[in-house]
Amino acid sequence: MEVFLLGHLVVDTVSHEGRPRKSLGGTVSFGALAALRHQARPHIVSKIGLDFPDEYLISLSRKGVDISHVRVSRSRPTTKFKLVYEDHERVLYLLARCEDILLGDVPLGEIEGSIAVIGSVIGEVPPNVVQAVSEKAALTVSDIQGYIRRVSRDKKIYLTATPEARAVISVSDIVHGEALEARVLYGDLEPRELAWSLVRDGAGIGVVTMGPQGAYIATSQKGYYVPAAPSGPVVDRTGAGDVFTTVFAIEYQRTGDIREAGAYAAAAASYLIERPGLEGMKSRWELRGRMREVLEKIVEEDMPPRAKE
Repeated sequence: MEVFLLGHLVVDTVSHEGRPRKSLGGTVSFGALAALRHQARPHIVSKIGLDFPDEYLISLSRKGVDISHVRVSRSRPTTKFKLVYEDHERVLYLLARCEDILLGDVPLGEIEGSIAVIGSVIGEVPPNVVQAVSEKAALTVSDIQGYIRRVSRDKKIYLTATPEARAVISVSDIVHGEALEARVLYGDLEPRELAWSLVRDGAGIGVVTMGPQGAYIATSQKGYYVPAAPSGPVVDRTGAGDVFTTVFAIEYQRTGDIREAGAYAAAAASYLIERPGLEGMKSRWELRGRMREVLEKIVEEDMPPRAKE
């Protein structure tokens, strides 16, 4: 199974209680390693600056990630974020931003028939690129986070509804948003209603994650509450939504079973948050115990008529 991940590779500075550390970040990096653990072949389509650490690219390549579609900008630096965690809250700052990923950067011929994960972190994959990718890929999976982020004068990220987010939702087979992000678009609704709102806006499947409260997955006919998998002490939640989304897409493409795909995704995210950065990735077979626990507790319901309006 081939998985193409479009978005910026990121250098994150993560600060927990005043203790900073640098690490490789971005949806495409978390998604690529999750794909490897789920027996898929990941290809990253990205842009970086001349300042991007060589060791990160070498590490990805040695692990089995195809980096041949990573382009180097000679005019813009690598995208960099600072993530500050205090009292269970996260404040995000944009320190630098690389160039957009344009149609000429995307291997549309290779993407045909594959899974495409749109992992935009700061709007770097324009809607017209998502549209072109969706016409080629067997399954197009998008995250709304990068399309609702804007930057204030002090470099702090804030969220706002945008037409770009709605455009991307309308051409995607699967759309993910954290509950807080989805409420930026749809108002103060319950998670199930947020997921159904994504479907009404054109997504084939809407996925809304709620951290330790689990996730809600909706189609045009059914809704599924997926509880969070049991986990040990939480060390780092960065990338949990990215891993959930990528694993869900791969497993759904493999089996067509939303319940099983959701259970695998919840299990993968639960292991990730137990370790810093990318260290918490587990292989598909290692997830099966927690996956089964989640699968037994998934609640399915019919989509009410009012949600279809």
